[in-house]
Amino acid sequence: MSSVVFLSVAIFSGLLSILVSVLTFRRVMKYDEGDDKMKSVSALIEDGAYSFIRIQYRTLLIFMVILAFLIAVSFDWLGVPIAISYVLGSLSSMIAGYVGIIVATRANRRTASAAAAGGLNPAFNVAFRAGSVMGLMIAGLALTGLGSLYVVWDFLFPTGSSIELWEILTGFSFGSSTVSLFAKAGGGIYTKTADLAADIVGKIEYNIPEDDPRNPAAIADAVGDNVGDVAGTGADLFDSNIAAILAAAILGAAIDVMLATPLPFGLLPLFIAALGTLASVIGVFFVRASCDEDRVPCEADPGPALNRGTYLTTVLFAIITLVVITIVGIDLVIAIAAILGLLTGVIIGFTSDVFTNDKGLGGFRPVPNMVDSAEKSAANLILSGYSYGLLSAVPSVLIIAIALVGSFTLGSLTTSPGLGGWQGGLYLVAIAAVGLLSTNGMVMSSDTYGPIVDNARGVIEQSDAARNAIIVADRLDASGNTAKAITKGFTIGASAISVLALFAAFIQSARDFVGADIVVNFADPFILSGAFIGALVPTAFSAILILGVGRNSERMIAEIRRQFHEDPGILEGNSSPDYDRCIGLATSGAIRELLPGTVIAVVVTILTGAVLGLEALAGYLGGAVIVGLIMALLMDNAGGAWDNAKKIIESPVSPIPSDDPRYIEYHNNAVLGDMVGDPFKDTAGPSINTLLSVISLTAILFLPLIWAAHVWLIGLL
Repeated sequence: MSSVVFLSVAIFSGLLSILVSVLTFRRVMKYDEGDDKMKSVSALIEDGAYSFIRIQYRTLLIFMVILAFLIAVSFDWLGVPIAISYVLGSLSSMIAGYVGIIVATRANRRTASAAAAGGLNPAFNVAFRAGSVMGLMIAGLALTGLGSLYVVWDFLFPTGSSIELWEILTGFSFGSSTVSLFAKAGGGIYTKTADLAADIVGKIEYNIPEDDPRNPAAIADAVGDNVGDVAGTGADLFDSNIAAILAAAILGAAIDVMLATPLPFGLLPLFIAALGTLASVIGVFFVRASCDEDRVPCEADPGPALNRGTYLTTVLFAIITLVVITIVGIDLVIAIAAILGLLTGVIIGFTSDVFTNDKGLGGFRPVPNMVDSAEKSAANLILSGYSYGLLSAVPSVLIIAIALVGSFTLGSLTTSPGLGGWQGGLYLVAIAAVGLLSTNGMVMSSDTYGPIVDNARGVIEQSDAARNAIIVADRLDASGNTAKAITKGFTIGASAISVLALFAAFIQSARDFVGADIVVNFADPFILSGAFIGALVPTAFSAILILGVGRNSERMIAEIRRQFHEDPGILEGNSSPDYDRCIGLATSGAIRELLPGTVIAVVVTILTGAVLGLEALAGYLGGAVIVGLIMALLMDNAGGAWDNAKKIIESPVSPIPSDDPRYIEYHNNAVLGDMVGDPFKDTAGPSINTLLSVISLTAILFLPLIWAAHVWLIGLL
């Protein structure tokens, strides 16, 4: 009976989230779109985003078909179901990204119009409502997809065990992860190609403002905000949510098979995620900027409205989970572990905020200190930003360690049936990961708000709207940058704990498959070698992506210079730049540059297990998680700090005013720091999260093939 209840609640919660998302979208589309100039600029951004997403999805479809065929023919009777699940997971992730593009590209002009006509409050409300469409859609698709697919496979294979059912659903998670890696890495290369080129030629060489319509890369830069920050981040959170649920479900299914408890531990993660989605659906309705605009604190920082939504959703999730878990008769330690995971994500997010906002915390003020460093030289600014990025990993890693130890201790010490001991401890670690991502509907709503208001500012500037509209957009954009920093910290924490859960799920799957314990002893040279190789994967992957941004931006820089040289009327404002040429360069280059790193990551994972064995592969996953977590925190937070330091220097409160002769060098230093940080925080850093999920799922999904290849190689030797 409880299995039916858990599945019903999960599917209902997912469908409700999708329904609210659709109704909110219809409401957003009713807002005024602005004047013809706003519509024209927004249409260019929209066309560019659709162009990129079509090309990317065509490439993905080819990749998906080939991989689905290989999966279908490489396994036994599970091959075809896993391949079908893989295709459905890929398509679901694509749909999530496409929905985000539709909403964001249509909401930017509506936000711009609201800023010009009504001021901060109306513009904020339009942007956040549009962001909530994306947030609730990805949460709903994850629950509905996993829940419905479980019901289908359970109906088609009634004699199969729950472990086999979740093994089939591993394909769904693997599909969402591969699409997410393409979307995040490809979108990140695209957006930073345009941003880097626009800054170098526009800001530094010709001293024209950001989003200036004379810059040929201005539209490509705006398109990048959508394909990287909306579609890419949406796919990333969609993937992380499914991976966390899957890891906990695999561990829970092993408990179900071993003890035959009345409580379906394998389905409990879906149930908890459903409660978090319900909290998000309620929470988004309470995010409103409704204060008096005559008050400066309200106008200067609309961010508290976003923070209230996060706090409220967290409290709602805690209350709903405690009440429901008690009513159902489940041990409260499960609810406590889920709440502990969510609190961990919130704390990590706001830790990232301290390192990237313009205030800091008390006397600890990283970004203002970096602003002071920029007065000396670009080198000082870059060194200070890199150092603060390294420091930002310290509190976050400690918080994650506390969450891991706390949730494991809860699970290992309890005496409830199915829990207790090593297995019960690992299961509650996985539940903590589910809890951390349970409110991803709210998290993604706040994150999508950021690129929408960023695009709105570009629409306002390029359509020659009134100065007060630009001021409103800057205030909205400042809160959007803070929201994105918090989200990045949140997703990194989620990735760390969910990948650890996947790591535990791999150990469990390997133990079940070979029928013997998998012992990860780092004194073993094979296992230590695997850990070293794993540590190299996020390092090399990041290097490949950043080099890709560099190569692609070089091509666009040459194109912008060519246009300025051949048509002087562009800078004079007498003729229009060729925006399409820059959009095309960014699109083709992004697809080309992301493929090597993606393929290498999957191949190296399989080869490591095939050559060194499953225990060495476990060491490989451990090395990748540890190094990847620290690198992601470093790059995300350092990049965000450089970005906000530049924004302070460009604002009216700059320590050196813009009419001071020293300002040009001061500003150029800030721009150079931001250009280093951009591929850090928007390309390589966030892509590591998805990379870790992909290699973990590759190890789980291809476990039979990896083991067979290893046995064959041992036989040859």
